[in-house]
Amino acid sequence: MCREAKQKGENQAKAKAAIEGLLERDDILILDTETTSAGKGAEVIELSVINTKGEILLDTLIKPRVRKMNPFAQRVHGISLNMLDSAPTWPEILPQLAELADRRTVLAWNAPYDRGMLEQTSEIWGLDYPRCLFVCAMRVNAKKRGIKIRGLHKCVVDEKVDHLFDSYKSHRALGDIIFVLEVLRATVR
Repeated sequence: MCREAKQKGENQAKAKAAIEGLLERDDILILDTETTSAGKGAEVIELSVINTKGEILLDTLIKPRVRKMNPFAQRVHGISLNMLDSAPTWPEILPQLAELADRRTVLAWNAPYDRGMLEQTSEIWGLDYPRCLFVCAMRVNAKKRGIKIRGLHKCVVDEKVDHLFDSYKSHRALGDIIFVLEVLRATVR
């Protein structure tokens, strides 16, 4: 066996063990956000958190401080500003998130993006964001599969768990974290 193939196999075995370890822990949260846009000034407008058993710990829309929505973002997630009129604000949600995340590891499909959006939303509201450890599920999954990183919805199809599209909304926070959990479970089967 050539050295590269052997190394790839070893890396995949390590990644599988890492995923299995994450899924067995009870201090792991799986988190996803939906936002007003993807750039500077964007705010979190939907936040969902589950544990590795799939139990919903937090699932809420969030009223943004700045009432401005990128039309492309709205087309992707389907959340309008009108849907957010009676939603709680970030200062109302942040304490609950901080309590959930205390001494836990947060798993997110594109962890740098979600972490950045949580921090940016806190900055917009003039609040301190509680620091916690994030792990990128997208990168861990790619290492296990021996592939380049892929979008979540492509991996749902690749792992043959696309039946989930019948029960959960794609590009909505709760649906996407269910997809993350089931993609990771399928990856280690």
